[in-house]
Amino acid sequence: MEEKNFPPGWDEVRIRRVLAHYEEQTEEEALAEDEAAFEDFIQTDMEIPSGADGD
Repeated sequence: MEEKNFPPGWDEVRIRRVLAHYEEQTEEEALAEDEAAFEDFIQTDMEIPSGADGD
C-alpha cells in the first residue's frame, strides 16, 4: 500500500474538497475568483520564469 504524505494541516478529505471546488466551477466563476485575487492588496503575485527561453 502506498503511503500518502500531505502538508501539515491537510488530509485526503480536504484535498478532495478543494479539487471538487475547482472542478465544479464555471469559467465565469473561475475568472471572477482570479480577478478578485488581483484586487486583494494583501496578497502578492509573482511571476516565476520557467527557464524554457534559455535563462
